[in-house]
Amino acid sequence: MKKLLTVGLLLITSILSFAQNTEEVMDELTRTATGMQCLQCEFVQTQTTAMLAEPVTSTGMMYYMAPDRMRWEYLTPYSLALLVNGTAMTKISDGKAERLDSKNNRMYQGMINIIMGSASGKTLFDKTVFDITMADDGDFWKADMTPKKRDMKRMFRQLVFRFDKNTKVINSVELIGSGGDVTFIQFKNIKLDTAIDTLMFECNSIKQ
Repeated sequence: MKKLLTVGLLLITSILSFAQNTEEVMDELTRTATGMQCLQCEFVQTQTTAMLAEPVTSTGMMYYMAPDRMRWEYLTPYSLALLVNGTAMTKISDGKAERLDSKNNRMYQGMINIIMGSASGKTLFDKTVFDITMADDGDFWKADMTPKKRDMKRMFRQLVFRFDKNTKVINSVELIGSGGDVTFIQFKNIKLDTAIDTLMFECNSIKQ
């Protein structure tokens, strides 16, 4: 009986200790994000859907400037840029700028909001929005996040973030759609707090 009690106490202590460490990790990742002024990187995006026989891969660049500006630009296999300034989002394609209505572009808006939130730290680990499970994944911290709110549930079943343990910065994000489609985004060549020309966030800056 005493052995069982001892094992039980050790198990409870271990669980409580892990939970405490998890909270500390989330706090540290959030502090890193909120303290960051600029970020730029390359990305590789792979989309897997039941409607397509093969995954679709695209590449591009992401630029973020605190507190709420971002440029998400696809370079291959097509040229398209999404510019975010606060709550406003503009799409640039074929040299033409189009203000996006969030109601009609929920997937774009949802993806951008999630990436912007992870960069700024504003909604990184918001427990009113997500059920969150943290795990040690080798060189990374892995966060499995299940949406709680109805609007986000309509778009995403689950989100999986990986953060580099050394830099405390996002390494990849996996967006699992409500219908089972998967968008995996790998970030590469990340530069932190390197000056970014503000023209990158203007509508006339799309690369031809």
